[in-house]
Amino acid sequence: MVEGMGGPFDILVEEHRELEERFERLVSGAEEEPLSAQRELLELLRLHTWLEERCLQPLVARVEGRARARQQAEDHLAMRELMDELEELPLGDAEWQARLYALEDLWVAHFQEEESSLLPRLSTALDPREQQTLRVELTLAREELRTLAEGPFVSGTRSLLEDLRWDG
Repeated sequence: MVEGMGGPFDILVEEHRELEERFERLVSGAEEEPLSAQRELLELLRLHTWLEERCLQPLVARVEGRARARQQAEDHLAMRELMDELEELPLGDAEWQARLYALEDLWVAHFQEEESSLLPRLSTALDPREQQTLRVELTLAREELRTLAEGPFVSGTRSLLEDLRWDG
C-alpha cells in the first residue's frame, strides 16, 4: 500500500505510526510523565482497536472469511487483556515492563501484518467507490470515537471507552 495515495486505510496506517512512536517513548523511558503517557497510549490503542473492529472486521469477514475475522478479533482480545493487566501493575516495576514489551511486540507485529498483507488484500478487493466509502466511514467513525472519549460526561480516569469494550 503506497502511503499518501489517499488509500482507504491511510487513517489506520497514520495511527499505527503514532502508536509506535508513543510505545517507543514509553519503553525508552523518555516520557516525563510516564503515568499520563501510559494512560494516553492505552486510550489511543483502545480507540484504534474499536475503529478496526467497527470498520475493518465486517470487511475482513466478507473478503477473507469468518475464520480470519475471528482470528483478528482474538488478537484484539489478547491485546486488550494485556492492556488491562498493564493498568493494574505499578508503573515501572519488572512485571509492568515485561507486559509493556509484550504489548509492544504484539501491536507492532499486528501493524506489520496488517500493512504488509491484510490491508493491501482488502484494498484490492474493493472497487474505487467502495474504497472512497470506507475512507469516509473510517474518518467519521474516528471523529465520533474521539468526541465520545473527550466528552464532558467522562469522569475520573476510567474513560467512556471502558463501557464501549466490544466483546462480540
